[in-house]
Amino acid sequence: MVLQDQLVSVPELLEQAALHWPKHECIYDLTCRLSYGDMYERVNRLAAGLQAIGIGAGDKVGVSLFNWHETAELFFAVPMIGAVLVPFNPKYRTYEVQHILKNSGVKAVFVSEEFEQVGMDAVRPLVRDIITVRCRKEGLRAYEDLLSAKEKPKLPPHPPEGDDIYCILYTSGTTGLPKGVLITHRAVVQSGRTISGALRCTADDVYLVLAPIFHIFGMAVNMIAAMVRGSRMVFLDKFKAEKALELIQQEKVTIHHAVPSMLNLELKSPNFDSYDVSSLRAGVTGAAPCPPETIKAVREKMGMNLCISFGATETSTVTITGYDDPLDKVCGTIGKAVEGVEVKIVGEDRRTLPPGEIGEMAVRGFGVMKGYYQMPEETRKVLDEEGWFYTGDLGMMDEEGYIRYMGRKKELIIRGGYNIYPQELEALLQHHPKVLESAVVGLPDETMGETVCAVVRLKPGTSAQPEEIIDYLKGKIANYKLPGKVVFLDWLPTTASGKIQKNRLREQILQAPGSA
Repeated sequence: MVLQDQLVSVPELLEQAALHWPKHECIYDLTCRLSYGDMYERVNRLAAGLQAIGIGAGDKVGVSLFNWHETAELFFAVPMIGAVLVPFNPKYRTYEVQHILKNSGVKAVFVSEEFEQVGMDAVRPLVRDIITVRCRKEGLRAYEDLLSAKEKPKLPPHPPEGDDIYCILYTSGTTGLPKGVLITHRAVVQSGRTISGALRCTADDVYLVLAPIFHIFGMAVNMIAAMVRGSRMVFLDKFKAEKALELIQQEKVTIHHAVPSMLNLELKSPNFDSYDVSSLRAGVTGAAPCPPETIKAVREKMGMNLCISFGATETSTVTITGYDDPLDKVCGTIGKAVEGVEVKIVGEDRRTLPPGEIGEMAVRGFGVMKGYYQMPEETRKVLDEEGWFYTGDLGMMDEEGYIRYMGRKKELIIRGGYNIYPQELEALLQHHPKVLESAVVGLPDETMGETVCAVVRLKPGTSAQPEEIIDYLKGKIANYKLPGKVVFLDWLPTTASGKIQKNRLREQILQAPGSA
């Protein structure tokens, strides 16, 4: 069963799920288990509690929490009273948090004990209420206090509709301070419907939610997708490969969405073979390119039908490979545009290119943002009057509409006039028996303009020399694509969604002693 197609708001989704599956488990977050009925009852009390402290329609509410049941409750209670959700990474530090609070104008913010690292004194002047979750601080309200409300929340005269703003999601800020993306109710609900439909989900499915729900992947592709079908969710607040495998076995997980780096760490876990993962049925990977080797390993070792999807904070779900697509399509493309979404490949002049040519991906459809909050100029740069969002991602579309992802436009390396796509090299490096993960970036070069730098994280217990990495690539790619520099690191900086922060990585390499 799937909930009615006309449902377009997030709180309505929970209400209908509680009506259809009141006794069915909704969330297990390692601390407690809540049914859909329990969840709905707690959300109503929380909504009334928010109103009791003066939060109403149009107000902004910050949420800086991990994947906990309290976080999920806030994601439904805030919009229930017509307020706007502002979730952000609890690992952000003072300057990032101050920017988000100032930019969004939040009235109240929910925080964990970890928020102490930000500095309460730096935040207090920017927000009226700081509410603690899973901890108590003198002088501050606590989450549980808001649940004591006995009366039902007073719902706004005009409940939220599809095109109303559900949340302001702040991008990871790999290039400067985070931008607030205006996300509608329709964007997340329709995205959830699309994913759950593509994977043929039912109320019998069990989702392992690894991606943070303050990110669009965790929010729409995991949490909302599960709720559309009345599926059960298992929340993990901080990703650890061993813990994820343990939960798959313990909870009989069937749906496993994860970014490629998570899947690789699970597959390469030294104890992988000791876990029973036979319950797994399907999953989606996205946020970063997934090497064919990983896709095949997931299918063979996990027995899971892995689909490839593409989306962004500004677009929600854009493409997905079909459940029954042949392996070459799954390994070589990011699928086709989902229903309700259009994709075109454009050149520098933003004119549509014919099939087979590489250009920028432009997207139009249900998930496209309304704009960047209080940043009209930045919005106009990427969103035109016809509703096309220009992603900054490079792709190539074939005659059937399947799209091959070619990387970020800004990451394109131009060496001596030749275009080099980092993803091509990264896919090859993933096959190296000693490589755990890799990233390819361009570095300044006086002669050629740019040179190729391969950054490699080796598997534990292995060692390698730069020459070994370069020799491995010889004969597989043209010589002009070969790295001029190989750097070994113990870890690669990533965003909350699992994307490698290449700008930060490039700066790190350029600032290292002895770098040229």
